[in-house]
Amino acid sequence: MTPHRADDATINARPVIHWFRRDLRLTDNLALAAALETGAPVIPLFIFDPAILHSKRVGAPRVAFMRSALASLDASLRRHGSALLVRHGDPRRVLPALVEATGAQGLYFNRDYSPFARRRDAEVARALPIPTHSFDDMLLVPPGEATKSDGDPYTVFTAFQRKWLTIPKPCPVAPASQSGAFDRLASVDSPGLPTLADLGFDTAIETPDASEDSAHQLLARFLSGPIYEYDSGRNRLGADPDRDPTPGSSFLSPYFRFGILSIREAYEAAQAAHGQAGDARARKAVETWISELAWREFYTHILFHFPQVKTGNFRRAYDSVPWRRAPADLQAWQEGRTGYPVVDAAMRQLAQTGWMPNRARMIVASFLTKDLLIDWREGELHFMQHLIDGDLAANNGGWQWAAGTGTDAQPYFRIFNPILQGQRFDPEGVYIRRWVPELGDVPATQVHTPWASGHLPAGYPPPVVAHAFARERALAAFAAARERRPA
Repeated sequence: MTPHRADDATINARPVIHWFRRDLRLTDNLALAAALETGAPVIPLFIFDPAILHSKRVGAPRVAFMRSALASLDASLRRHGSALLVRHGDPRRVLPALVEATGAQGLYFNRDYSPFARRRDAEVARALPIPTHSFDDMLLVPPGEATKSDGDPYTVFTAFQRKWLTIPKPCPVAPASQSGAFDRLASVDSPGLPTLADLGFDTAIETPDASEDSAHQLLARFLSGPIYEYDSGRNRLGADPDRDPTPGSSFLSPYFRFGILSIREAYEAAQAAHGQAGDARARKAVETWISELAWREFYTHILFHFPQVKTGNFRRAYDSVPWRRAPADLQAWQEGRTGYPVVDAAMRQLAQTGWMPNRARMIVASFLTKDLLIDWREGELHFMQHLIDGDLAANNGGWQWAAGTGTDAQPYFRIFNPILQGQRFDPEGVYIRRWVPELGDVPATQVHTPWASGHLPAGYPPPVVAHAFARERALAAFAAARERRPA
């Protein structure tokens, strides 16, 4: 890149920087659009931060998916005569050095609401001699805009959603490519993207294509029919892996996680689908999917207003739950060898693909925290290390819901029966046989309880715990914690 000196003839000869983070797309990107509107050359930047890459909460699957998204973004930028400028290091040092080298006059980025990101961005702003411009791009309703009449945040989802639905949602910004704005992207000399090995990851699963085109294709496929069956379809676990690997699911969560798909585009498309629904049942299904968008935002608001939930119980009454330290049981859960087929299928799907349906996430979380009585933080960490859509707010909220320790939590006395869950949501055992090949020849009548015949298939373990015993143990542990809570 050719540096721009501070004494350039015109202010517009000095570039601005767009810092890509969780917005890996060119279309409907608020900060990028604002940067392009300045009329100055726009430097597209991504920084690999060792503090994130080397965190124990980051694993190869999500890094691999992110790298795929960055490769796609770089290819899109190159079609516009630019490229993604890649840097490594602490943004608080990388950005001041880049500003000095380029003479940049402004930094543009979209906000992230995690405690780490908020501290980092505040420190970056203090370290720079130029203005920083940040935008609420990740959510339809950012923190602070959906509050009670006294200004306090909502801590119950139904009340939050009621308010959230009344707030006008922003429309997508006009595609910059139609106005020729991408002509203002700066031409940069980039070293190119590092390999996974360069980033410190030896191996990774094969991840889906992470391009904007793929995200839009998935959205279109979902809106073409599955969204009208979402009410019931989202809980189906059985699938033909070649034709329909994600039955009833939009599979958009990884694309939302990295901002490959705009939340505004998705919401606007869902509203159009609602208007085209053929009957009340179909409209209700669309509303259910929209409520999932609201859940995503609710958990982000909770993390924003109550950052202590990152490591602690939202409901402090359960701080004294006597979680078991049971390394062998934890390992059996992680490896999908608990002896409960639906749990094992879900955990093996996670290990092999970096993803699992929401129903499966609830089943395995309930099993870990209630049947095994292992601290939800162990499961939350394992998910963050393996999920390609791992998001701190949503993952934390989901785990605390399952454990009964969070806001809008599953009551501690409601404990999923893993046998009944499998029978209800994978009645023919298609999902189980797909991911647990040891049970491939077991008939549907026995696939959920393969031990019942007295002859387990070769290589498949017996249950690590009896569910009836585990249920009573969990009830007693949570009841005792409630009795010990401070007055």
